[in-house]
Amino acid sequence: MLARLDEIEGVAESRVDWTGKRFLLGLEAGAGMDQVEAQALATLGEGARSLDDGEVREVLDSYRKGETWMRAGETLQLSRFEAGVLAKRYGNEAAVETGLDEAGAGKLVALFEQEFIRAFERTHAGQGIEAVPQEFESASKRILEASASSMTPGQHAALAKYLKRFEESRAR
Repeated sequence: MLARLDEIEGVAESRVDWTGKRFLLGLEAGAGMDQVEAQALATLGEGARSLDDGEVREVLDSYRKGETWMRAGETLQLSRFEAGVLAKRYGNEAAVETGLDEAGAGKLVALFEQEFIRAFERTHAGQGIEAVPQEFESASKRILEASASSMTPGQHAALAKYLKRFEESRAR
C-alpha cells in the first residue's frame, strides 16, 4: 500500500503507524494538497477518509513523540522477518508431526519460510491485508506439492493434515 501511495505525483514520502490504519503523507514542494488527497483516498479504497484538524494534530503529535511510523521498505522488511519467525514455528511443528529427522525438518522450515515470504510480498504488492488468509492457503498448497518427493506417503499425509489445520487457524 505504501509503495502505491509513494507513486502518487506530489507525494515525497508516505508512512503508516503501528495500527496499519493511519497514513501520513509528506508532500513535495508545490504539490496540490487536494489532488494528492483525492488520489490517496482512491488508492486506500473504501472506508478511507481524511482526518479533521484535531485528528491531524493528534497524529502529528504521536509522530513527534516517537511513535513508530514506517516507510514502505521498512514494512516489507518487517514482514519478511515475521515470515521467518512464523516459518520456524509452524515448520518445526509440522516437522515434529510428520516425524522428520533434523535434516528433513530444516528443509521443511526453509520451504515454509520461502512460501511465507512470497505470501507477504504478494500482499505488499497490492492485494491488501484481506488477502492474507488466501495467500497462506496458497502457500500451504505449494509447501505440500514441493515436499511430496522428499517424504514417505505417511509423512506427506501427516503434513497435509497439519497444513489443513494451519489454514483453518489463519482463516479465523
